[in-house]
Amino acid sequence: MTVPVEGTSAAPAQQTAHQTAVRPRLDGLDVLRGTAVGAVLLGHSWPGIFQGAGIVGVIVFFVLSGYLITGVLLRDVERHRKIRYGRFYAHRAFRLLPALIAFLGVYAAVELTADVLGDRSKGIVGYSLLAGFGYLKDIPLPFDVSLAIGPLWTLAVEEQFYLIWPPLLVWALRKNRQGRLIGWSAAVVFSLMTASVLAMLILAPQLHSMVYALPTTWGLGLIVGSGLRLYRVHVFSWFSGRRFREAALLGSIVVLASLIFFPRANESPAFFFVGGPLAMAAAGALVVLAASRAQVMPKWTRALQALGTVSYGAYLWNYIVILWLNGGSTADLPPLVAVSAILVTLLLAVISWYTVERLGRMARDRFDKHFPDQRQTVRSVVSQPEPRLRAAADQASVQ
Repeated sequence: MTVPVEGTSAAPAQQTAHQTAVRPRLDGLDVLRGTAVGAVLLGHSWPGIFQGAGIVGVIVFFVLSGYLITGVLLRDVERHRKIRYGRFYAHRAFRLLPALIAFLGVYAAVELTADVLGDRSKGIVGYSLLAGFGYLKDIPLPFDVSLAIGPLWTLAVEEQFYLIWPPLLVWALRKNRQGRLIGWSAAVVFSLMTASVLAMLILAPQLHSMVYALPTTWGLGLIVGSGLRLYRVHVFSWFSGRRFREAALLGSIVVLASLIFFPRANESPAFFFVGGPLAMAAAGALVVLAASRAQVMPKWTRALQALGTVSYGAYLWNYIVILWLNGGSTADLPPLVAVSAILVTLLLAVISWYTVERLGRMARDRFDKHFPDQRQTVRSVVSQPEPRLRAAADQASVQ
């Protein structure tokens, strides 16, 4: 993907807005999304076999999200010498909220009427909605919430990252300290993860599920993805050779495929400190390979591309579908229930993509037409007081 550079003539506002709106999807990244959500489906459906699959899929999503979100923020800096927070968060809301509202709305309707999981009897439907809409599922809460919203902890981690990362990135670009930002962020997150895991082992081993979902436990993946995007010129050059690309692809697949069988991954310190970083490194290599690929993906990957396109809906719905079909339990799924849950999940994901998520895309397009993304002209750039911010952003992008 070519990023406009300074020194070119300014296009009309409508043309610029159109170019911004029609950024093509990279089918390699959709394949990666499909693979990640496929791993999550395996982990939910056959937890006794694929014990590490769920977290491996989540780690891939985190690395990919860090890469893509940092790219969005850098493009804003390249064009406007700042991050337009209102526009950024509006786009995030258009993308994420419609499907989330539909999911939580259906959950509340089913539980308040049929009480399938007993949440109405327990009096936790309202608390579950609060935790879901507030993106709080990844932190300890003073009230109980439903198992149905368990997977929302990953969305909470990403939303909190969206709040913290943009101002830190702007500061780093102004000071030309991108490397320090990545290094210090990784050190802080890893230190907090170490502290929480040690506290779990010493004080309360039974609280492994709480530590597993903390924003610091797997947040390093978001930082890895962000670092890859900030230094993608250099990273892409490392992967320029065909043999190295093939070796990196094969090695990454082997690492991730092995880790999906890791026993008790969600409570094992060995996975926290070894398996997780290995998965992040392998996921990072796959993100670079997918993002730097110029050719169209082979036809045999079409199914994974399609799954990647509807991955958000599939991730939201799979766990609750399993709970509803299996009497509120995710353990010892009969084969028929496991397969049926996957089929129902895929159906709901497709419906979500073509209904509520489509409405979100339409609303975003209308928002962009009402507030066109006009890139600054060369004259206006000259008058900007922060050339260091401009230079740092240009250095972090592909020319």
